[in-house]
Amino acid sequence: MKVFYTPLPRGHQPSGQLREDGMVARPWRRSRYRWRHGNMEQTSVCKGCAGCFPDIDGPVHDTLTVSAGCWARFGQALALQYSDHRFWPAHQLLTDAYVLQHSRSDDRRSIRSAHVHLAALYAQLCLGQTEARVIALRRALSEFDFKPLGHPWPTPGQSILAVDLLAPDQHQMTVNAYAWRVLEDWRPFHELAERLCKV
Repeated sequence: MKVFYTPLPRGHQPSGQLREDGMVARPWRRSRYRWRHGNMEQTSVCKGCAGCFPDIDGPVHDTLTVSAGCWARFGQALALQYSDHRFWPAHQLLTDAYVLQHSRSDDRRSIRSAHVHLAALYAQLCLGQTEARVIALRRALSEFDFKPLGHPWPTPGQSILAVDLLAPDQHQMTVNAYAWRVLEDWRPFHELAERLCKV
């Protein structure tokens, strides 16, 4: 998965400020999204999570159902996790929850993505499996082709805007809550997740 974000500079970094639109304003770097779109006050709804994000002209993932603003927010979270080890423990959980929530098309890769990340999320939250086991599970399931899901796509109950990007402890707590909410949205598929985790 390609991730688009501006690498963080070395040295002292002042804390970011959370703006009203949910984006994190970090004064020590320039955002590519800010200068590519003049009016950051306009918003659009992400079809994957129903979250309301800045209507920016930015990159999106080629298989996920995601708006540019939502994808940029996820990129900010990943940049934070990769640049500060205190945020890293939430990485696996956030990635599985976010990708599962936004795997909403009938494309073959999207269907596989939904199965893989549903199983990984269920393995972490419901079965308490280790990171190594979850990574192995993802790798094994990625070799399969899956049929389309039999139920309608779940209605999203929360977006990544609920995830805190300022304090490590709050980040972990809000990622956990977000992941549980996504998994709860996918409750009709829990039996499928249980079977997938036995691979």
